[in-house]
Amino acid sequence: MTDTPGGELLFVVDPLVIESTADGLVVSSPRLRTRLHVEPRVVELLLAARDGVPADGGGAAAGAVARLARDGFLVPKEDTAAAPGIPWDAWGVTAWSLHSQTRDTPFVGSRSDDREHLAEVLAEIESRPRPSAVRAPRSDRVLLLPRVRTRMDAPYRDVLELRRTHRDFADEPITLDAFSDMLHYCFAPLRFADAGPMGVLQLRAAASGGARHETEAFVFALNVTGVRPGLYHYDPVRHGLEPVAPDAGRADLEHLTYRQGFFQHAAFGVLTAAVAHRMSWKYRHPRAYKLLLQNVGHVAQVFSMTATALGLGAALTGAIRDSEADGLLGLDQPAEFTTFALACGVPLRGPDGMPLSVRTPQEPPPSF
Repeated sequence: MTDTPGGELLFVVDPLVIESTADGLVVSSPRLRTRLHVEPRVVELLLAARDGVPADGGGAAAGAVARLARDGFLVPKEDTAAAPGIPWDAWGVTAWSLHSQTRDTPFVGSRSDDREHLAEVLAEIESRPRPSAVRAPRSDRVLLLPRVRTRMDAPYRDVLELRRTHRDFADEPITLDAFSDMLHYCFAPLRFADAGPMGVLQLRAAASGGARHETEAFVFALNVTGVRPGLYHYDPVRHGLEPVAPDAGRADLEHLTYRQGFFQHAAFGVLTAAVAHRMSWKYRHPRAYKLLLQNVGHVAQVFSMTATALGLGAALTGAIRDSEADGLLGLDQPAEFTTFALACGVPLRGPDGMPLSVRTPQEPPPSF
């Protein structure tokens, strides 16, 4: 930074993020690369610097002011208005806090080179009760689905090339077998593995960090042959549907997803929910939250690819009225929360076989 005369005032960088963590107070800014662990008096100094502090520190605070100025947390008045760099100026300090707290987490696992630390971590994990890998049934009522394998003859390359987001669906039912296979391949275990102190793990089609598989599926049956419309919880072990809200349907899904139209004619919809303590039991660092969000992305991709292989269409959205969705699903907040909305049905296609919402360019664009 530019040298400042002793009498000049310095001001706190904007924006400034102050976080209280298990290791103490941390200050950071999207404009800076440095995160500082500081004492409460330094936070007080930074807050006071909203009105300016002397560049020479005014005596006892001279050392703190000098360090904060060196690291860019205190700047001349003309520098405080500088916009942070893309993307943080658009995403804001909440996204910045998530980003900065989930970086540079040490790897601890069976292939770790720090055996002593690994032993300590395993002992700490085993000291806590292991959460169930499946959601406890709420009742004995369950609609068992057929355990069949619908033919999927499309070559894998065709599945890759034909996978598209379909927002427009025909007002037609899908078969019970196709519906059953969608839920089975997207949300159920295909095999199991003995992981010793980590318990018996589910091996699903979708990748999941540590095979924790914290994603649960809440299914809105809308137009499925042989299934009464309503909201159900999918039981992945029994391969069945537990009734949750028999009156819930299209209107609820459209409201919860800001009326984007995905569910007006879809055959069924899914709200995925995270049972976060399955992940936090093993992974105690904040990066696990980032991994949890990546995991549900894997699930959504399997959902989309499986629909394509079955000749169906799928749409995905993260635009959800979170609190209302959590309430409708009866989630144990804040440890459980809605993560994604998925739609599936018979797709409407244009003459070229593409989704109706996809327009092929007819002339060269002005720029690309």
